[in-house]
Amino acid sequence: MLHTENGLKYLTLGDGPEAVICHPSLGLGRFLYYRIIPPLSRHYQVISYDPRGVGDNARLEPGLDAWVNDVGDLLTIADRPCHLLGVSLGTWVMSRAALRWPDRVGRVVLMGTTPGFSGGLELVEARRQELLNQSMAEFALGYAESTLTPAADPEVKQQLAADLAMQEVESYLKAMREIYLVDNSEIFSQLEAETLLIVGTKDNRTTPEMADRAARLIPRGTVCAVPDAGHLALLDQPGRVQTLVETFLATGGIGD
Repeated sequence: MLHTENGLKYLTLGDGPEAVICHPSLGLGRFLYYRIIPPLSRHYQVISYDPRGVGDNARLEPGLDAWVNDVGDLLTIADRPCHLLGVSLGTWVMSRAALRWPDRVGRVVLMGTTPGFSGGLELVEARRQELLNQSMAEFALGYAESTLTPAADPEVKQQLAADLAMQEVESYLKAMREIYLVDNSEIFSQLEAETLLIVGTKDNRTTPEMADRAARLIPRGTVCAVPDAGHLALLDQPGRVQTLVETFLATGGIGD
C-alpha cells in the first residue's frame, strides 16, 4: 500500500508484530529489495521507499540528515519494534538512525558498508568528470555491468541499469558527497544494536576488508561474507541473503 508522510512516499507490505525498514543504495530505489520484501512480509510489516532524490521521491532534496529524519518518521508511523536494513548509502543512514532512536530499533543489517572512504573528495570529482563525458544511461549500464557478478539474473542487471538511469546527475552527485565525505567510525563505535554486516566476497567498492574494519568498531557487530557476490549481494545472491537476514532478524544469529 502506498502512503505519504511529510512529502515522502513509501510502501508497506505485511502486518507483523515487528517492522523492517529498508533503505537502498546510492542512486537506487526500492527495487533493490524486490526479492527480499515478499518473504519478509510474511512475518513483518515491511516498509520500503525510494530515498530523497530518487524515483517517487526525486523532487525531495537528498541529504544525510534528511534521510535519517525520514527513518525517524517511519519508526514513529510503524508504532512497533523496527529492524533496519541498509545497503551501501543506506548503511550510513541506518546506523545513524539506530544510534539516535535505540529504544525503537531492534536489529540492524548493513550490506556493503565501510568506516569511510579515503580521498572522498577526489572520488566525487572523478565521478563528476565521468558523468560529463557520458549520459546517465550509459553510466548506469556500465555500473550494472561492473557491480553485479555473473551470478546475477540478466534481467536484474537490466532493471538495475534502468533504475539508476532515471537519476538526475546533480542529485546523484550531491548524494554521493553526503556519504563519501563522511566518516562512520565514531557512529559505529557507539552503535549498541545487534548488527549483521553482509559483504560480497567479490565486492570491490566496500571490500571484505572494509567490512571487517567496520565490524571491529561495532560492539555487537558480526560479519558474514557471501560467496560469488559483489557490492549488491542481495541482487547477486538473493536466496542466500534472504536466509541470512531472516535468520538474523529472528534469532540474532546467522545459522551454520
